[in-house]
This record gives sequence, structure tokens and C-alpha cells, in this order.
Amino acid sequence: MVWAVALLAACGSEAGTSTETGGGGTTASSTTGGGDTSSSSSISSSPTTTSDGTSTSTSTSTSDSSTSSPTTTGDDSAPDWVSEVPEGGGWFELTASEPFEQWAAANLEPATGYLGSSPIGAVRDAYCNPIFDHAGKAFYMFGGGHSDSSINAVFKLDAKTLKYSIAVPPTPPSAYPPAYVAPNSPIVYPSGASNGFFQSAETLTDPADTPFAAPFAAAQASHTYSAMSFVDGKLVLHYGPVRDADVVNGTWTYLDKDTYGPQLVEFDPNYGEAVLQSGTHTANDPETGKAWTTLVSGDAGLNWRTRVLVIEPTTHTIEEVVNAPWDVNGSSSIVVGGPYVYLFTPTVADDAKTSTRGWRIDKATLAVEHLTLTGDLPSWPDGAPTQESVPVFHDGTRLNFWNYSVDADRDAFFRLDLAPASGTGTQEDPYVLTAERDQRPVSTMPAPALSYDLTYIDDWGVVLFLPKASAKLWAIKL
Repeated sequence: MVWAVALLAACGSEAGTSTETGGGGTTASSTTGGGDTSSSSSISSSPTTTSDGTSTSTSTSTSDSSTSSPTTTGDDSAPDWVSEVPEGGGWFELTASEPFEQWAAANLEPATGYLGSSPIGAVRDAYCNPIFDHAGKAFYMFGGGHSDSSINAVFKLDAKTLKYSIAVPPTPPSAYPPAYVAPNSPIVYPSGASNGFFQSAETLTDPADTPFAAPFAAAQASHTYSAMSFVDGKLVLHYGPVRDADVVNGTWTYLDKDTYGPQLVEFDPNYGEAVLQSGTHTANDPETGKAWTTLVSGDAGLNWRTRVLVIEPTTHTIEEVVNAPWDVNGSSSIVVGGPYVYLFTPTVADDAKTSTRGWRIDKATLAVEHLTLTGDLPSWPDGAPTQESVPVFHDGTRLNFWNYSVDADRDAFFRLDLAPASGTGTQEDPYVLTAERDQRPVSTMPAPALSYDLTYIDDWGVVLFLPKASAKLWAIKL
């Protein structure tokens, strides 16, 4: 794994452009597919891209919010492994699971040819957070990029069976054009053709290019931070070039180098027409399907980008831009909890970051209220190479902060009472919320790779977590 402190500088050049890199290899039919019936031999549809790689779909800056589709089913049947996790215990290793890196190494075909410092491990470890499909009870992983990995496959983890599969096959190394010699190389074909993506024979018409035609048009591997949604059988990546991976059909169905930039300037020209930047963080609402996404200045230095976007991921539409006198940055945590979306930005003092302030947005009215946090609060070294923001999840009653990079805190949660102790919610008189440390038994969980979120599976009452690519799965009950 490449240390995150080095990646911070590296992802600057990646995030500020719309041509991130990627690649991969073919996969065996026995392991491919987003569902039980998917296989590599079933790929027959082509992504809906134009000759320049952009999608034929059209996005506008307004949308009827009623188009959102819920992503939960209310299924409360828990698999057997959930009963093994002790009530009120600490982090529990699921020994029946298999390390992701080990599984992928045995199931990717060909086994070699990928580019990068850690081709398989970087899918999880290099600035990538898996996205959870609440309805299908599965996690999907897409990551790597920059100097870390060229594997652009989408991997699936079935939360019920704890088994991995390949939902969207990677671009095989045999289809890498000659100029593509590193994960951060531009994808340029011998004729000079380039649209930012791996192209198929459908768009590569020059005879010099056709030997390198990919099986289907595909996105490059990239960092994802925690900026993905999952709706209607598709993984949607909001950061950088917007990309949809159809995990049912095993293809990419939307590839657009700059979906949100033109929409943003329609709201206000000061936002600038650029892709969403490094550090973008998305909170997905399982009730409505909306993607609440931080708009940060990132490497583009767009100072007006300190906002929160309400995105309809099925249509790639920015429905609203929520504005308030706050400091939204690449270290911000954002989470959906009941009728509100909560946003937390750390304060820095004495070379330490501490979660002391926040805001809540009413999902129905978009009204913003200010929060001050007191009590037991997570704190970590400023500039820590393994932690940027604090994962926060809602368990139906409280918000839970997890300070994973500090050894003493890895087996504890900071549980925030959402009933204000005082205040009126204004900037001058914010609501005061109190946090209490919930210390759990000490576990042997390995130090996680840079992580942006934990997912609480409400139907089962557990958090299921992959700390790093080389680890087995871990779970905890609150």
C-alpha cells in the first residue's frame, strides 16, 4: 500500500483533471457478475457513450424530487454470521471470510499485466471506500488509480454470504494502447484518438487503433474517496468524470468527462465549470436514493465550492445547492440521520484535529441549523497520513464517530446524542449536542487503510467492515 501522505500530493494532479486512468484484465465466468446469473459471457450491451466518450444522456439543473427511488426493502432476515457477533462486544473477525486481495489474485484473469505499485490492494486501500447496496445487501468496490493500480474492475461483496465476485470485468492489459504505460498515463491510441476512457471497436475506427480495442468502453481506475452512490443496479461515481457501472449487465453505461460542472455554473458562475474535486464525500439516503455530496474546492482552488449538493444519481442531476456560512472542505464528514443530513468539519488547534462543530440540514426544507459538540470528542493528529475525516454513521438513535487511526480509539465509538441540550440552532446560538465515549473490548483488528465511512446495516443491527485489502472482514454490534 502507498502511504496516504504520499497520495495526498499524488491525487492532486489526478483530481483536477477529467482524464483519470485505469485498466485491468479479463475474468473467469465463474466469478463474474453483479448477481447470481451474471457472467462474463453474458456481456452483450454497449455503454451509451458518444464518439467522444460522453454520455448521450442529458442532465439539467433542476429535477422533480419525486423521481428518487428508495433503496431499502425492509428485509430483516439476518444471515447466520450475524448471530456469531457478540452483543455489546468489540470488533469481531469473521474467520469464514477471505481476504479480498487473496481472493482477487486467485480469480482475476490474466493474473499479471496490471500496472501500479499495488494493483489489487489499491482497489480498497488507495483512497477508496466501498459503497453499500441496502436493497441487495452487498458492497461494491471500485478504486485504485493514479500510481497505485490500473485495475478498473468493479468487485462485489455479498454481505449475506461474505463471498466476493466480479460485477464488471476489468479492461484487459492486452487492450492497453502502447502509450498507456502507467496507471496515470493518458489513454491515447496510436492514431491520437483519446476521449479519457478505454474505447471499444465501436468508436475506434482507425486500423492503427483497432488491435487495442477494449471489450467495451470503460472508465479508468481512480480514487473514489467516499463519493459513490448505488441506485437501480448501478454504481455511480460522483467525483471527477461521472461514471456508472451496471453491475447487472457487467458494463459501464454512462461515461461523461464533466457532468456536474455545467450544472453548477447554472446555479452560480462562481462555482466554476470543473469536475467535482478530490475529497468529495457523499452521504446516500437509503429512503430516497438522494446523494448528499460535499462541494469542495479541492485542487482546482475554487473557493466558492464550500457547499452541499443534493444530487439525483439516477439522472446525474444536481437538484439543489445548499449554502450556509460554514467551512466545507475535503476533511468534512457527512451522514444521513433520520430527517436530517449532518455535516461535520474538524477544528485544528495544537497540531490536532477535533470534531467540535457541525450543521444539520432538514432534508425536506433544506433549512440549515448550526451545531456545537461537547463531551467526549474524537481527536487525531493534524496531517495524519491515515485519517482525513472521521467516519460517522447513524444507528437509528444516535450518530457514532469512529476515530480509527488512533490506536486507543479503534475499539471505541463517540456516540452523539441528537437531542440538543441547549441552543436555538442559529450561528450565534448553535444547538449543543453531547457525545459520550462507548469503550468496547480491545480487538486485534489491523490498522485500517484510509477510510471515509462505516455502514450500519439497520436490518441486521451490525456494522460490516473491510479494514484493508489484505484483511478478512470484521463486524460489530452496538
